Amino acid sequence: MSTGEAADYLGRSVKTLQRWDREGTLRPATRTQTGRRAYTLEQLDEFLGRRP
Repeated sequence: MSTGEAADYLGRSVKTLQRWDREGTLRPATRTQTGRRAYTLEQLDEFLGRRP
């Protein structure tokens, strides 16, 4: 999912997710060919402390 979708899911701003990436708090699962951040639902749930 995109950074915007991930931000909505986490209840945070896009800027916060971008800062977390820079700081190493929450790195994207991958980057697209154009360099955009991409997150997975599983990754975000794990970050929130949820277990699937």
